Amino acid sequence: MYGVLVWPPERLARFMEELQASHGVKGFGPPHLNLRQPFDWPYEEEALKIALKGILRGHPPFRLRLGGWGYFPQGVVYLRAYGGTPFRRLFHALEPLAPPLKEIEGPSYLPHLTLALGLGEAEAADLAQRLPPPPQRSFWVREVALVKDRGEEDLLEVARFPLASLGR
Repeated sequence: MYGVLVWPPERLARFMEELQASHGVKGFGPPHLNLRQPFDWPYEEEALKIALKGILRGHPPFRLRLGGWGYFPQGVVYLRAYGGTPFRRLFHALEPLAPPLKEIEGPSYLPHLTLALGLGEAEAADLAQRLPPPPQRSFWVREVALVKDRGEEDLLEVARFPLASLGR
């Protein structure tokens, strides 16, 4: 199973990991922002890298703004992210790559970085209200990572792709 995602800057990743440790919660793998729901790829991994490189060629870096904490009724606590039109263009460009293993987000995907999974709804709501604001309000997305699920909530990065600078 593969995924396409954005790693947050080290400072933000460390902040989220410290929150996870102090509250005894975890997400799936290190903190990240999904650009593509997990999917299987029936061909060689090299073909996937070539396909991704082609898709990403037309997408410049963009600023990702961070909002507040929220939760989904399924017991997920997350940090909201906003990427505007550049994010939506990239997200939709990646959709045809392969069908998702399971329709998790659907067409109304809410960009976010997951802090906690598997909580009860009341516990998730309570935690989301008590969390401090992130140490930064935005960051530049300049590259995208291709990851492979190794099980046990472990993600292996298999490649990174810079977003096109388009003459910048």
